[in-house]
Amino acid sequence: MAEEFLNPYTFVPAFPREGLPEELGDGRPPDRGRLRAGCWTGRIGVRLTVETPLLLLDTARGKPPSKGESGHLVYPIRIRDGQPHLAPTTVKGMLRATYETVTNSRFGVFDKHDAPLGFRRDAGFALDMVPVYVAAPEVLYRCQVATLRMYEKSGAALYPDGNHEAPVHMQRLRALISRDGRNGAKVDGFVPADSQERLVPQRGQRQVEGTAYITGPNIEGKTSERFFYLDPSEPGPLPLAYEWSRLVEDWSRLIRNYQASHDEQELFRRHRPDGTTAAPGERIGAGPGQLAWSPHIYDKERTELKPGTVCYARMENDRVVGLYPVLVPRDVYPVTPAELLPRSLAPASCFEELSPADRVFGWVAPIGSGVRPAAYRGRLRIGPVLCDQKAEEAVENFDGDGVPLAILSGPKPQQGRFYLAESADRPQTPVPDRTPKEKLYQEGRGLRGRKVYWHHAGLDRTQHWSDGQGKVDPTQARVGKFYREYRRSWEPEDESGSLTANRYRTKKAVEQRDSQNRSIKGWIRPRTTFQFVIDVTDLDEIELGGLAWLLTLPPGHFHRLGYGRPLGFGSVRLDVDVERTELHSGEQYAGYYRSLSASLPSNNAKAILDEAQHEFERLVSGSPQLVVVREAMLAVARGNLELPVCYPRVRPKELPDNVPAPPDPRGQNYEWFTANERIDDGVIAPGRGRSLPSPVNPPAQLIAYPAKDAEGADSAKNRGNRKARDKPVRSPRSGVSRKRRMG
Repeated sequence: MAEEFLNPYTFVPAFPREGLPEELGDGRPPDRGRLRAGCWTGRIGVRLTVETPLLLLDTARGKPPSKGESGHLVYPIRIRDGQPHLAPTTVKGMLRATYETVTNSRFGVFDKHDAPLGFRRDAGFALDMVPVYVAAPEVLYRCQVATLRMYEKSGAALYPDGNHEAPVHMQRLRALISRDGRNGAKVDGFVPADSQERLVPQRGQRQVEGTAYITGPNIEGKTSERFFYLDPSEPGPLPLAYEWSRLVEDWSRLIRNYQASHDEQELFRRHRPDGTTAAPGERIGAGPGQLAWSPHIYDKERTELKPGTVCYARMENDRVVGLYPVLVPRDVYPVTPAELLPRSLAPASCFEELSPADRVFGWVAPIGSGVRPAAYRGRLRIGPVLCDQKAEEAVENFDGDGVPLAILSGPKPQQGRFYLAESADRPQTPVPDRTPKEKLYQEGRGLRGRKVYWHHAGLDRTQHWSDGQGKVDPTQARVGKFYREYRRSWEPEDESGSLTANRYRTKKAVEQRDSQNRSIKGWIRPRTTFQFVIDVTDLDEIELGGLAWLLTLPPGHFHRLGYGRPLGFGSVRLDVDVERTELHSGEQYAGYYRSLSASLPSNNAKAILDEAQHEFERLVSGSPQLVVVREAMLAVARGNLELPVCYPRVRPKELPDNVPAPPDPRGQNYEWFTANERIDDGVIAPGRGRSLPSPVNPPAQLIAYPAKDAEGADSAKNRGNRKARDKPVRSPRSGVSRKRRMG
């Protein structure tokens, strides 16, 4: 079954600004000391109608649940004076983002993107790696490797056993080694190199001196570590392809990337079953989050490339081109996301570079730029946002610990297939499918644009946002064509993900509340309405027209507001309230202030907005780039009635073909990305390596791969590992397993 779905987010293209109409170009903002002729000042009344539940959460009042992990929080709805409180800044932020998009303005914010991103190398990469010992700067010796048995299959440590303490990383050892029957060597016994204890070789054994290479129980089923020792037959130090300083800098950049991939909570605040805090190098259970972290991620002693280090060297033309802490490592791309953003789209650095969104909504100079003026107050202000209903009518409250939300994935720009365009000039065109992942972040590529979230169309307004009958896990029972993607599944019966005929087996009413998700005590009901006023000052016709276009989207199109937008929350409709709208031109204000007794004329505000919107649409229609932007925005705001919106997932093997894949209660969404990188015969398999499609060029959907394809991807890696093992002086174990690794 070719099961299709929409990824929760997509991108509206952002084009280089050099080719835009003159009216949308960069320039100094108008002088605030006078109103310009032909520009408009006044107020626009707006009505906001909630289409899907709106999460207005009071995050400052989050509390732990009565049952669940200590890292979990339950958030109440934010109530002020008996009404739901929607902050004006929240509405302004939504409008600023959409105004930036439709006018193809500069990004208001684009920071934390100046470091190179990392990616996981395939197992075939190991075929050109050799184990090395760093004797001194610029002096690397090629090593042989023997397996060093350290753990039981359960992960339990073998040492201390009364005779031996467990060796530590980079400890010098004397060892007895023999052949392991697989074209490799194994350690039969060892003592510290400075020990007086004798080792007596038996038949088939020999004594060598070398260094322990220890990464910990960071792989499911791992039983062995490695022992590096020098081969007397090696001719001498390995030649380097680059200066030693470059190799050291590349190593340091890679280690920083490893460490930046995990936060302090993941590394240092895990808990053992008894509730005590576990060390980062400690295995506390089975599966993701329970295995040990690799030391180079958390141990400062492992970050420095110094004499005595044992690691792996990448070889090209018999020269060392890179050094890595593990055999199948991460790597970093040669360019950063910031380097792929056209200069014309980067945040404005001075007054002369302000784009339309900066001139209308305001601007602050980049930190540390030292420019003057350093800020510009916008010419648009959002007044108080008032709910038309009292909290009793507007808010849906939940008993107990509330509703546990599904896990929200954080941004993953390292997934270049989703974030990158073929080129900066063609942001609407994704990177071609099956592009090798090491070729993603490269010079010449571009960014897709601004991230936006699909409106979840076609949902049953009454049944979808309920818990059903309570007899079946509500996430496993479809409402019409769609699953309740917003909710966390009940706890799985087992880690294998077993099924009934058409759903995962879960423990009845046993909620999953942990550090990966949050719970909510309520939400704002659909059909709830809010009122507010937008005060505008001295907007020219195009500036006003762009705002009017956003406030009058076609029927069935929605903006996205608040928390949980990837899960379907926060679709809202904006409409102009003509009765509370009043606009006057600069000339009319000039006449008014010249006379002490005159009044401002009574204008037809609707006609003014309609004419401004018409001029803006005419401007957009004359620009091929802006037409692409407009159509993408409308497609996302409209959604797709036929396709579910969900994070990528695979289809379980046993699921009948006529049943869509339900949400996996184990939360193993990474399996889809594993299947998408499936390697066959050294290249990405046909039909894999899918990039995120454009929202307007069919097909816009992705496909749920069968679960066996995810296994096949790992099997392909394991085939590469076997090749690596068979090659002389390679490690007898690559470090890739069919379970998710922690390093």
